[in-house]
Amino acid sequence: MAFIERAIGMSLRTLLRRKAACKKPRNSEQSGRTCKFAETLAKAAAVLGSQEEAERWLERPAIGLDQRRPIDLLSTPAGVEMVENLLERLEYGVYV
Repeated sequence: MAFIERAIGMSLRTLLRRKAACKKPRNSEQSGRTCKFAETLAKAAAVLGSQEEAERWLERPAIGLDQRRPIDLLSTPAGVEMVENLLERLEYGVYV
C-alpha cells in the first residue's frame, strides 16, 4: 500500500482516518491525484491483464521510463503523462 501513499500524497493511515470520519475532505490536489491514480491503475490492469499485475508493474523499474518506477512518477502531471504514454505504447505493442 505504500505505493498508493506516494501516488496520492497522503499516508494510508490519514486516508483511512478521513474516510472513517468523513468530515475532513481531501484537498483538491489530493483528490486529483487519487482520481488520476485510480485511472492509471485501471488502465494498467486493462493493458497488463489484472490488477495484481498492474500493481507489480507500478513498483518495478520500466525500460520505457529510463528504469524509473511508474509509481514514483505519478506524483507530478508530467510523470503521469509519461506513464500514460508508456501504457498506450504497451497496449499497441510499441515497447520503445
